[in-house]
Amino acid sequence: MIKTWNEMRQIDISAYVKQREKADYLPWGSCLKLLYDNGAERVIPETLTDERGSSLFMSEQTFTDKSNNTNRCYEVRIRLTIDDKTYTYSYPVMNGITPVKDNLMNQNAVHKAHNRAFVKCVAIHTGLGFDLWLDEESENGKFDDDIPTENVPATDIH
Repeated sequence: MIKTWNEMRQIDISAYVKQREKADYLPWGSCLKLLYDNGAERVIPETLTDERGSSLFMSEQTFTDKSNNTNRCYEVRIRLTIDDKTYTYSYPVMNGITPVKDNLMNQNAVHKAHNRAFVKCVAIHTGLGFDLWLDEESENGKFDDDIPTENVPATDIH
């Protein structure tokens, strides 16, 4: 059985961390290996699809960029089973800190978003690599709890 959240958070992942555009990240393959190395007996990441069978979820709301192109916000969703626990997680399709726009959407961006969703879901629910996310948020000067919550419906983090 996998170690506790606090034990997983204490694992030194520095040998596995890579950097892209000055941001540290844990590659999904290393994340998977570390899960098994630390007691996971079964790890099953699944891509969720919408009613049309697409793994790309998009908002109905549109926005116009500075070039006057109309875009939507996109996300992917995964279901992750680790041993006897199952989690779901949604993650935006991004290029660094920028949302991928309609005219730049491609399978590679969707694939990367699924991998990032997997790693972040692992961090939230197991503690593995969690401090990378803390570092990322503190470098940007914002934490999720800095976001105003007035008039925002309560939701569960999946």
